[in-house]
Amino acid sequence: MTYTDADRLDFDPFEGDEAELSLRTVRIRTARKEHPCYALPERRDGHTIKPGDRYRHERARVDGEFWGDYRLCLACCDQWLDEIKGPDNEDDQQ
Repeated sequence: MTYTDADRLDFDPFEGDEAELSLRTVRIRTARKEHPCYALPERRDGHTIKPGDRYRHERARVDGEFWGDYRLCLACCDQWLDEIKGPDNEDDQQ
């Protein structure tokens, strides 16, 4: 399945968490330096986002106590979306 940047921005990897988020921003960015990827647990192999790679960046104040700052490479983002939507999603077949 091919996803658009809008799909990737609408996706919430923290959906269902009970934390209170404020000052949340979500963007697709291009890396200027190397970053670790906050991947699915099965893909947490230590891979990184390289300079020039596009990624999903999310930043928010969590429970009013600390800043959460997460970067997710688009390959992992797309894999996560595949797992959520499943291969038989009717919306994907149009």
